[in-house]
Amino acid sequence: MPREIRYQLIFKGKASPEDEMGTRMNVEVEAILQPGSLDADVAGGAATARSVAIVENDEFGGFSESGEIIFGGGSLTYVSIGESSLGPSPDPKVQLGHVIFRIEGGSGVFSGASGFITSVFTVNEDARVRDSQSAVIYVA
Repeated sequence: MPREIRYQLIFKGKASPEDEMGTRMNVEVEAILQPGSLDADVAGGAATARSVAIVENDEFGGFSESGEIIFGGGSLTYVSIGESSLGPSPDPKVQLGHVIFRIEGGSGVFSGASGFITSVFTVNEDARVRDSQSAVIYVA
């Protein structure tokens, strides 16, 4: 029977352009792991989870993303699927976006992982990112 792992985390960090046009971005964010928010073997004694990703923007306000989320007990690799968007929010200094990630695999406690992560995020004028993630992961 596969194991189900769920999380809801808020990641904070920064987006940095990899090129002058800003079509390719590096995103590095971190989430504080509250006690009891993850099983002990997933947290692996770590106080935070860290994510590193590459974002490719298109000319229509969409983007694709691939990356890795690193927990104390292992890591997840993911790619974006379907339609994603990034656009204006009610605050003129903040952009609001959403994307769904398909989990491609993992290491440690996430070896053989599959599932999905939903991400709703903001990026402010200083390229500060706040990402609310909700995940359902299955490990064989």
